[in-house]
Amino acid sequence: MKNKKQQTGFSLVEVLMAVGILAVGLLLVATMFPAAIYMTTVASERTMAAIVADEAFAKIQIYDMNGITSTLNDPCNCYDWGDGMKNEIAESEFEYPPVDPCGGSSQYYWSALYRKTPGNTDDREYQITVFVARKMNPSLTYAGGSIAAPSSGNLWPVPIEVEINSYNDNTLIIKNTNDAKLVNPPVTIVDNETGKLYTVVKRGDGSDETITLDRNWENTSVSTIWLIPPSESGGKNAGVEVYQRIIKF
Repeated sequence: MKNKKQQTGFSLVEVLMAVGILAVGLLLVATMFPAAIYMTTVASERTMAAIVADEAFAKIQIYDMNGITSTLNDPCNCYDWGDGMKNEIAESEFEYPPVDPCGGSSQYYWSALYRKTPGNTDDREYQITVFVARKMNPSLTYAGGSIAAPSSGNLWPVPIEVEINSYNDNTLIIKNTNDAKLVNPPVTIVDNETGKLYTVVKRGDGSDETITLDRNWENTSVSTIWLIPPSESGGKNAGVEVYQRIIKF
């Protein structure tokens, strides 16, 4: 009597187990793609923001800003960039690139605040804070956006001033509820009195007017803050990055 040849193979249970393990692995890999795309986008935008900021600082030095530095005497306050800077620099220079070789509209814009450095009231030494912002959709509008970009004819985001009602450690209470809706994480804010930078990590902890910062508020008094607001129709934050540099004119 001949022995039957033994046949080997996988059972249905083994196949289902293998498929399940493979599906879990593929799912984990798939969940990494959105995060990787987001981090790549953030990295590329920050790289672009650094280039835009360097160009902005260079333009401020080239134009010398005589109309601004000769009129500011208070060493403790920031000043709205629109008070004099846009009168010294052509509006097209606030776009990046200033002239699009392909004929499209620019996607990045910069604006700046300027203040005399404390203890140097007689010198022409200023702390310049440059805000780099994006405008991916030309139809978007922004609170405080009063300048029409030459290439698109539409308003683009500029820093606005928001009043603070009180503070406690790393929390601020915004005075106006409508203004508080503009202070969303992870926006960077600038203390108007000291010029120091903070990052908003949370809003609405207890009330809509309460915002939480990444560190304690270092100012010993109630002040106002500057920030790039989100678009009035909502969506992605307009601000990309904020840079500061001391420049002596």
